[in-house]
Amino acid sequence: MLKDRRILVVGSGGRNLGKTEFCCRIIRRLSREVGVVGVKVTAIGQRHAQCPRGGAGCGVCESVNGRYELIKERQSGTVKDTSRMLDAGASEVYWLRVLREHLLEGTEAFLCQIPPEAAIVCESNSIRQVLEPGMFVVITSESDSPSVKPSCREVMPLADRTIVFDGQAWGLDPERLVFARHRWWVREDAAAIVLAGGGSRRMGQDKSLLPFGGKPLIAHIVDQLSPGFDVLLIGANSPDKYQFLGCPVVHDDAPGAGPLMGILSCLRASPRDLNFVTGCDIPFIHPGLIRQLLQAASVADIAVTVSASGEPEPLLAVYRKSVADVADRVLRRGGRRISDLFSRVNVRHVPLPEGEWYRNMNTPEEYSRALAYRSAMEQGDQW
Repeated sequence: MLKDRRILVVGSGGRNLGKTEFCCRIIRRLSREVGVVGVKVTAIGQRHAQCPRGGAGCGVCESVNGRYELIKERQSGTVKDTSRMLDAGASEVYWLRVLREHLLEGTEAFLCQIPPEAAIVCESNSIRQVLEPGMFVVITSESDSPSVKPSCREVMPLADRTIVFDGQAWGLDPERLVFARHRWWVREDAAAIVLAGGGSRRMGQDKSLLPFGGKPLIAHIVDQLSPGFDVLLIGANSPDKYQFLGCPVVHDDAPGAGPLMGILSCLRASPRDLNFVTGCDIPFIHPGLIRQLLQAASVADIAVTVSASGEPEPLLAVYRKSVADVADRVLRRGGRRISDLFSRVNVRHVPLPEGEWYRNMNTPEEYSRALAYRSAMEQGDQW
């Protein structure tokens, strides 16, 4: 399986769902900021088989010479999908026509043509069988389910987002798909909260300001979160200390009452219903985990990460704003632990993704190990 987080793959469950227009709107906006490469992939099952669309077909399947053909689009102003991508502002556009059994080989040949700094917008279902992209979205219609085309049905369980097209608009605005930090993000209609109110006693110094990647640790965390959220709040009782972040700082309603009070205070200040909460000592943020937590929270009050041992990680979770009232009652009755809240609301558990990325730094030794892991990450993409 190939892996390239620069690639956004847009698939669809059927025809006339606006897939190409969805891609073009993203390209049109993004091309003002970075170089964008477009590609349409047509996977051919058998060269002489009956056209999958019925009838005589368009001749594409019959005209492929060899295992694959990579054609660069040079003509603008036509109705072809690749031409429309070019008109939208893509610096280069390709059409990969490939026998399905050679899809991996054809995809590798395409990627060899692309500069490393480019964002890639790909229109395809089948490519997801051989490629793990930065994001894979599938466009369907509400009436689509029984008749989803086979190429989509095979990969739909792998979709990061399923977007419903109602004939006029998509359930996810293309404006919310952004390319930042060399990967794709959905800018969520949610808030991110970073709690920075701990005493850092075991560390011996303020964890939030430890140097990490040439900047304070909390700035490193904020930089990872900012592409994916409309709102970002810092929970702390020293607003001047974090002024350099350019984010609102929310102080505890009752200082000294622990992280549950920090969560309560930030939920009250948040303008969003869904709120991703993390600590200032968790240096690596897993975008896929955030997507899973937000999805789980759509049917729960709290979605919390759970380690392999079954322990919840309450500072790697999504909380609904309405949980603030329950947290207030817990605190008024003398409760201090975040776990005291969990037994009073509807909680969904999301397993911690595999790998060594998760770090919680409480001691100088853990800090040193996190720095070493960051150096290793720079040698390759870890997720």
